[in-house]
Amino acid sequence: MSKGKLVVIEGIYGSGKLVVELVEKLRAALVNEGQTVYEIDSPDSGRAQVMGVQGLSNGWRYGMFKPDFFFELASRARVCSVAREEIKQGKLVLCKNFTVSSIVHARVKGHDWFREDLNCLEARARGLQFGGEVSPDLTIFIDISPETAATELGESMGSSCKPSDLVLQRQYYHEELAKMPTACCKIIDGTRHEDDVFTEALSLIKGILS
Repeated sequence: MSKGKLVVIEGIYGSGKLVVELVEKLRAALVNEGQTVYEIDSPDSGRAQVMGVQGLSNGWRYGMFKPDFFFELASRARVCSVAREEIKQGKLVLCKNFTVSSIVHARVKGHDWFREDLNCLEARARGLQFGGEVSPDLTIFIDISPETAATELGESMGSSCKPSDLVLQRQYYHEELAKMPTACCKIIDGTRHEDDVFTEALSLIKGILS
């Protein structure tokens, strides 16, 4: 059986509804075309905060670092453990949020991904040195404006996420994605009609399956 693929769909806070609906449509379309698809969600730091993880006692070698990141590492390790087995079985794994979301969140919070060795911790969570490191074959970023994201978040946008954070998120996503090989990283204009976004995303995924 051929090795499966991991496709990650990313977006700034406020794009969640669009991304969830897109992934559901992609899964249905791919299954209809005979693909075996496994869908999994990789909780990011923002959702960890919503769950109250930031209230745990914490310490960090370079100062104080909120425990939401460590929660994220634990969830990432679990996601990769599951995804690794599905990929080995030749399945196409669709995942919402992955390493880039971790980097962006850390940067928004004022942390240096490399100086603080966060990249090493995250790589271990993905299976570096045990189990086989899991990395996306394709990352798709659904690009919406910070203004649209703020409108979508509405009253749920509290102290943990400010309008300025959304601006930085989008900026950092573009900066980090620009560092990745263009063959495995694509940006889709999320302001287009949802059918157009879906069609382009589906075409990109088919491109790595052929």
